[in-house]
Parts: sequence; structure tokens; C-alpha cells
Amino acid sequence: MSPPTDPRVRRTRAVVLETVLDLLAERGVAGTTVEAVAERSGVAKTTIYRHWDGQAALVLDAFAGVRRPPEDPDTGTLRGDLTALATGLAGAVSAGPAAGLWFALVDAAERDPRLGALHHREAELRHAVILRVVERGVGRGELPDGTDPAEVLDLLAGPIFYRRAATGATVDRRYAERLVDRVLRAYRT
Repeated sequence: MSPPTDPRVRRTRAVVLETVLDLLAERGVAGTTVEAVAERSGVAKTTIYRHWDGQAALVLDAFAGVRRPPEDPDTGTLRGDLTALATGLAGAVSAGPAAGLWFALVDAAERDPRLGALHHREAELRHAVILRVVERGVGRGELPDGTDPAEVLDLLAGPIFYRRAATGATVDRRYAERLVDRVLRAYRT
């Protein structure tokens, strides 16, 4: 959809999408209904329905506005690359507008095929970067031949999501560095 040219429409859309992000972070997808968005934003439901065909479309549009695909770092070492990616992931699930969205999207993906497809696409984009980094590390001899890049991804990302989702603990650069060192040490033994 191309952006609206009328400044009032742009402002209204921005208010609605900001409200959707706030509600997603607070209540998850189930609590981010068109009615809740209308009530909180002050934008009439009819106006919302003029631009989006329902809750899933609102969530998809809001998520598209804040997602930032990870950059492919090339620091020259596997440790440096993985630390950059782990730190970026930790930041994405801990702070900023997308932090609450990750967990809301994972939850909603189980129930809504459109949100499930979005979650799958997002995961593939993010995973592709880490898989390339690991493959580069294997190519440089920093990991043994035959290392499964998907397994390294699981060992790196899993603890970050668990620590944030299950315990609410901070995931900072020091934690990311220790995690990367443990993963790399496991492959060197």
C-alpha cells in the first residue's frame, strides 16, 4: 500500500499504528482489538476499518513499521560477528518499540495463519544472517567442518529468548559475550 498523501490521513494512520504498538506491548495480540485501538487512539472504528480490514491487518502493518532486519556483521572473527548478532538480538527483545512485539507475535502465530506466516518470514530473514555468519566461521576454520549452523543458531538465540521471556532478566552485551564464548568453546572441544 502506498503512503497516503493527505497529511490528516498520514497523522491518523500514525496515531493508530502507534496505539497498536502500545497495546501489543501491554496486552498482546488478543487484547489489541479494533475496538481497543479506537478507544485508546480516539480514532473512529469506521476510520480504522477504512484503512485496515481488521485486527490482523493492523498488527501486520504495525510490525512492518518497526521491524529492522539484522545487519550482517563482518568483524573478521566469528566471535565478533556472533557477539554483534547476539547483542542485537538481546536489544531487540529487551528494549525499543519491537521488544513487546516479539513475544506477542510468537503467541499470535499459533492462532492466526497470517501472523504465523509473518512470524515465519521474520524468523527466516533473521536466521539467514546468523547462518551465513556461522558458515563463514566454518570456512575460516574457526569452527570444525560439519558444524550445523542451525544448531549454533539454536544454542545462541535460545538462551537469550529464555532469559528475557521466562525470567525477565536483563540481556546485555556482557551476557551476550559470555554466551558466545560458551557456544564457541562447546564446538572446540
